[in-house]
Amino acid sequence: MKIKELRELTIDEIGGKRRELKHDMLTMRVQQASGQLENPNRIKHSRRDIARMETIISERRLNLVVSKSNGEAKKPKVKAAASEATPKTVKKSAKKAAKKSAKKTSV
Repeated sequence: MKIKELRELTIDEIGGKRRELKHDMLTMRVQQASGQLENPNRIKHSRRDIARMETIISERRLNLVVSKSNGEAKKPKVKAAASEATPKTVKKSAKKAAKKSAKKTSV
């Protein structure tokens, strides 16, 4: 399945197709183990299709926008509110405040 076709589907549709492909891969692996699988390349193609679907799902979960010309993913520019500080930024600001107060007391 092509990536353009997958991008047009909803997340629920992609999830359903992914479940179907995983089930098909299971049956193909069983067939391969018993020597009944006619085309072993189907496993490779199915695995890559599943990876494409998971990539699209994660892009949508992260709210990434993929440009059509070069395929690079870009995050939309959104300003974060001051109340949405991450633990890393809180630690950095606490360190800066500690350094300032240490300078004031040593001078």
